[in-house]
Amino acid sequence: MKRYIKNKISTLAPLVVATALLVSCSDDFLEPDPLSFYEPETTFTTETGLQATLAIADKGLRNNYIHYNAASNSVPIGTEYVFSDMAKYGKTDNTSTISDFAKTIVPTGSFKTATNDDFYLGFYWDEGYNGIKYANTVLTYIDNVTSLTQDVKNKYIGQAYFHRAYRYLNLVYQFGDIPLITKILEVPKQSYYSTKKEAIIEMITADMEKAVEWVPEQSKLPYLGLVNKGACRQLLIK
Repeated sequence: MKRYIKNKISTLAPLVVATALLVSCSDDFLEPDPLSFYEPETTFTTETGLQATLAIADKGLRNNYIHYNAASNSVPIGTEYVFSDMAKYGKTDNTSTISDFAKTIVPTGSFKTATNDDFYLGFYWDEGYNGIKYANTVLTYIDNVTSLTQDVKNKYIGQAYFHRAYRYLNLVYQFGDIPLITKILEVPKQSYYSTKKEAIIEMITADMEKAVEWVPEQSKLPYLGLVNKGACRQLLIK
């Protein structure tokens, strides 16, 4: 009986292999068939693309005060307080406490970010330039959305100016002279250089004057919490 089954298997095996070869997939099966594409030139030809980018920038404003990651003792705004006359870091039972600012807070230093217990210098740098990136995305691609009226386009430009100005205002008072980036980079770049703080403040002041003119009052916006004329006025005052 065992010999019979073995002979049958030996006979059927070549037939199975031959059949598989005859019905094998064609080269067309290997062609990718993605459900969607993410291409800036396509995404940012629609108003919803601009709105999504501004929504991410809105969400990021919260990160100047608290954040979405776990941290046991501190929040980002605490760093601002410690480097001002408002507070002093009093924790003494942590070996990672930064006590000698002159030796630790240097350009070549390695600053902890989102989940550390002490200072959020690197966190503020990353969050600041993330917000600038989102604002520059809107400003770079908004002319591709041909369905917008000029008033609606100006509203989005003004809101993007707010986000960029808010981040740059924080960064220049945190770090001094910093790289000024006003458009989306299309190729990798390493030749960054710093722009004077005064020149950056002059630029964002001019931007916010336009934002105050173009961004509607809260009552004319569809949702609470969007960048509105009152917020633009307050930032311009600063």
